[in-house]
Amino acid sequence: MRKIILFMTLLAGSALLFSTTTAQFTSTTCEWQSHCSAPTKWITYKNTIIYLWTQGEEFDLWFQQNFDKQKTLLQEIFIWTNTTFSEADIRAKIQKNIREIESWSLLIINTSQFDILLQILGDLHASNDLNLENKTIYLVTNSNRFFLKRALAKYIKPIWIPRIYTLSEDKLLNFLSTLSLGKITNEEPYITSFSLSFQETPKYLPLSYLVDRLIYHGFPIELITIFLVLSLGTLLISILRQIVWFSVFGIYSPLLFAVSMSILGVPFSLALLIIWLITKFIIRIFTKKIYLLHNAKSALLIILYFFLLLLVFWLNTMFWLNWIDTTIFVNWYIIFPIIFIILVSDKVFNEWFKLFSMWRWVAFTEFLIVSFAVYGLFYRTGMKHLLLAFPELLILIFVLNIAVGRFTGLQLLEYFRFMPLLKNSSWTEEEEE
Repeated sequence: MRKIILFMTLLAGSALLFSTTTAQFTSTTCEWQSHCSAPTKWITYKNTIIYLWTQGEEFDLWFQQNFDKQKTLLQEIFIWTNTTFSEADIRAKIQKNIREIESWSLLIINTSQFDILLQILGDLHASNDLNLENKTIYLVTNSNRFFLKRALAKYIKPIWIPRIYTLSEDKLLNFLSTLSLGKITNEEPYITSFSLSFQETPKYLPLSYLVDRLIYHGFPIELITIFLVLSLGTLLISILRQIVWFSVFGIYSPLLFAVSMSILGVPFSLALLIIWLITKFIIRIFTKKIYLLHNAKSALLIILYFFLLLLVFWLNTMFWLNWIDTTIFVNWYIIFPIIFIILVSDKVFNEWFKLFSMWRWVAFTEFLIVSFAVYGLFYRTGMKHLLLAFPELLILIFVLNIAVGRFTGLQLLEYFRFMPLLKNSSWTEEEEE
């Protein structure tokens, strides 16, 4: 009996100890949460530091105690990063805390969605709902500073913040510790300061200087990034054509098809190719009975193609198939990628394309591989950041294109094709020796 009573006592004590320890890490018990945003009642705060974050380590309790000595409130606002949390949810979160944000003296952003946050803050500033002039911003990130300067320009410029600071993610606690003591000088080795005026770019880096001047005058940074990515795409196509010996049907065909896929989506772009192939064979059967000149045949081909395209749209709507996102057609400029696919399809499925020709289908498969390789560059975030941070890589791409263009050796696929001949040649040489 004593053993049972002793066991129950130990079990109750363990449960009590566990619940006490757990309370220190729960986000709902403010008195145990060391970085809780609840102010101390008997202190009149003169400054407010806003900390926007998604994840991080638990802060020590003495952080807020030191901030209290400085009469500064460390106010935290959580920004979730799950895929279901939309921009509208983030905007609602900011507007809910807009009074606290307006009273800030310093803003610390520790989230991968800093671009969305800054865009929302800029919109609120433009609508006079939030005054952000001459505020200080610290961005917790390990990204390249040249990339950050160019990526943040369109968000920071409307807020009229002349300078922004970045600090390494692994130095966040050091920064908060020093900040709580009021000893931040912005000369710390883990703090990087860069101006958004674009006057500091050296002229001996001509492409970087040109890109910065364009961004400074409001040129869309997204379009600059597309130019850089497409330049890299041309090099990739050249390598796959000249060295690997893939069928690419010219440089423009896979480039245009990759751009079209990035705008229209992969399924719809492939469907357009199939529709063109069907149209091509219908016209071929028709012209075998009625002779037409080439121009009239091409015009008839385009007319029938558009008719079949409208028929597909009707079937998609009539039977609720949801294969095609019709909302993309709100912008009538969407006709241009469709025209691109018409040009590409006419190049790929030319007059000599035979439905039952194995070689033609192999060439078409190689074309798709090259196109998808270029298409993948549009979604390589790290590559886009690298090109935007160092636009001088465009010079290297130019030089590599010249080197690939002077390649006159045996292509990679030819090695596999002529491998038996190469082996026989080597055996013959050995026998002669």
